[in-house]
Amino acid sequence: MAKRKKKSYSKKELKVITAIVVILVVATLLLTLLTFLFPSLRDIALIDEWMTLVESVISPSEEDIVIPEGTVAVYYIDVGQGDATLIIAPSGEKLLIDAGEDNMASEYLQKHNITKLDYVMFTHYDSDHIGGGDEVLDLCEVKNVITLDCVPHNNMGKKLLEDVAAEGAEVIHPEPGYIFTMGDVKFEILTSFTDLPSDSNEKSLCMMMTFGKNKFLFTGDAEDEREAEMIENYGKKLDADVYKAGHHGADNASGEELMALVTPDYAVFSCGEGNKYGHPTPGAIDRIDDYTNILLRTDTMGTIVIYSDGEAITYEIEKGTRPSASRAWYGIVFAPMFSKTFE
Repeated sequence: MAKRKKKSYSKKELKVITAIVVILVVATLLLTLLTFLFPSLRDIALIDEWMTLVESVISPSEEDIVIPEGTVAVYYIDVGQGDATLIIAPSGEKLLIDAGEDNMASEYLQKHNITKLDYVMFTHYDSDHIGGGDEVLDLCEVKNVITLDCVPHNNMGKKLLEDVAAEGAEVIHPEPGYIFTMGDVKFEILTSFTDLPSDSNEKSLCMMMTFGKNKFLFTGDAEDEREAEMIENYGKKLDADVYKAGHHGADNASGEELMALVTPDYAVFSCGEGNKYGHPTPGAIDRIDDYTNILLRTDTMGTIVIYSDGEAITYEIEKGTRPSASRAWYGIVFAPMFSKTFE
């Protein structure tokens, strides 16, 4: 396993970090003094939220992931505007689909003491899916890497493949119909590298996960052409209980014809708060909402966990998920002015 690299910061970033730390320290000292002078303040929920937030920023806790016996857990990790999904099978085997833009995916794994991955799948080579791949490979011992059988279109992708080779993991370039398992959990690749005329999004590897009677569909950043290919090849077999919205909820993904086949009970958008692309778009939300019961979003909820025992599906919003910058500052600066707490 390669040695973990240390993150370096620019002078501008260091100034911003220093300013934030100073503000947090001063505010914490003031709150500590106030709660000492006025003990009743300790009973105010907003004060408790503040102290919890400060503790999570300064010293994030580490805890092992524990899932119910006989259950597969799917963690749609909040990595901002990007994708990273961790799947843990009842056997304890683990698969990571994509790794986000930066180091948020590896930080999440490290927080939960995950240092071994049985599979890592990179759906395509855009930076918001592979940007954190080097950090994941530095942190974890990876047995298998599933990726496209093509030369990446960018230097980041080429560097990632060099890191994969250095890791010594087995590299798998799957064809449609390729199946691998983690215990009783089955994964089927629905697409392979296709030289479609569009950009790299349309080259995304798409996959169906099946556990008992439950099915989960993952389509990376697949758009119209890739969806049409899957519809032609699989038709009604695309029906799934859980659907991760294609391309973060872009307008040219999650088309009407695909959604009419998938008809998921749950749909999950992985996207960043206030992202410049406007994801998820109103059109994508409306199309998916017409065919699903529950819409879930990492930009407003944080990390989302969906459990399946092979019969029933449940979900929860993971506690302790780091809030986005704007939500954190709302809680710090404005929330004490109001009686209603922020979510």
